[in-house]
Amino acid sequence: MFYQKYKRTFNYMLQQTSFKEYIIKFVIVLIITSASMYLIFPKVIYTVIIGFITTVFYINQIYLNSKKINYEKYLLTQLTIYTSQMSLLLTFNNVYKSLNDVVKFLGEPIKSDIIKVIKQIEIGNSITTSFKDFNEKYNNRTISLFNQTLEIFDNHGDRDSEEVLHNISEELNMLKIRKDKYLKYKKEWRVNFYVVLFLCMSMPIILKAMIPTIYLDFMKSIGNAVMIGIVIANLFIINKVEKTYRDQNIGEGGY
Repeated sequence: MFYQKYKRTFNYMLQQTSFKEYIIKFVIVLIITSASMYLIFPKVIYTVIIGFITTVFYINQIYLNSKKINYEKYLLTQLTIYTSQMSLLLTFNNVYKSLNDVVKFLGEPIKSDIIKVIKQIEIGNSITTSFKDFNEKYNNRTISLFNQTLEIFDNHGDRDSEEVLHNISEELNMLKIRKDKYLKYKKEWRVNFYVVLFLCMSMPIILKAMIPTIYLDFMKSIGNAVMIGIVIANLFIINKVEKTYRDQNIGEGGY
């Protein structure tokens, strides 16, 4: 089940993955987390169980979360290149010729999706119809508006429609700038949270080093239950933090 979520994320990013790769990564993280938990829990059984839970949580929440955000940032960059280059190329060419030229500047998956649009135009579909799947896939209002305006430009090709396309392209570029700033702010906030969390989770280790006898006596009584409760509570908080970090919507559709 956990591997399927891992695989779906990498499929979304058009990257191949394997169960072997997942297991190797899982084992490495499990060793690190279990070693960390061993510094807190004196019993190996607690170390393995909490280490396993933490490993599953890390790979399927924090790790995949960061991968998705970085990929969506890359997609927005590619879409910005698409609109800016198209608005420039349309100064000299029609829509069909401009689409054929713009693919040279794009990376995957945008490049393949534009090629599909070109093939739809070649079989006689209108520009709006040809872009239907593209617009639905990337689910961005600015991109949809830009592609719909291409139909107007293709039919009229006047100065006004050309200026509209340029303005929409600039709007998407400004959206990218705003999102970059927003993501940078959220990254700083996220890093600060994990620094505080690390310091808090280091306290039991410091106490164990300074007063080992008292610490072990505490763990033998109610300490294990208390620490397990703290770890679980932290996982719930981390889940909330990662969910907030994942939300990059500032008024536009996602991907």
